[in-house]
Amino acid sequence: MTWFEKYKNIPLLWRWFFQFLLTMLLIAWVFAPQKYAVNYADISFSSSANSRLYFHNVRSFYYHIDNRTKDPMLIYQLKRRDKQRDSLSLNFDIIRHPSTDDVFIYSYLGENFARYASLELKFEAYNGRESLVNIRNENHFSIAAKTYTSFIEEKAIYLMQGSDTLMELFSERAAIIDAEIVLEDYFKLVKKN
Repeated sequence: MTWFEKYKNIPLLWRWFFQFLLTMLLIAWVFAPQKYAVNYADISFSSSANSRLYFHNVRSFYYHIDNRTKDPMLIYQLKRRDKQRDSLSLNFDIIRHPSTDDVFIYSYLGENFARYASLELKFEAYNGRESLVNIRNENHFSIAAKTYTSFIEEKAIYLMQGSDTLMELFSERAAIIDAEIVLEDYFKLVKKN
């Protein structure tokens, strides 16, 4: 008995259901949104009411509010992050200021890098480096955009001290997933995705 004969023996209602399901899966695959590089040259921290509503009602359940939060700002940290993995990676938090409707990204290195001074990030996909010393909101945004674009293009990110390469960041798949979730949520909030 072939698969087609088995399929014909299924009741008509079930065949329609399987055809409908297959059609929906095909449509979802064909029209799935594509990730694209973030335009980090155009820096914007404002968010729309729709993006804030989506984040608050859907995405905020994946985050907890950090205990460093001071009113009225809220610092969102991804719940699934692992402390040991975070200590060896570049981490991102979303900072929301409700009174001005601004949303910021905060990038910082894990605890294992506290003993180093004047660290920089070197992105394989870009020329130049990003300093991690005395950085402002625009620099955090630029680091986040370059990191997100590096993930999309599957390019390496290196932690540098002077001319020495300390390590390649995001060598673990779990660290990439954690950062990618936060960055994608952030860029949706500021209307870049």
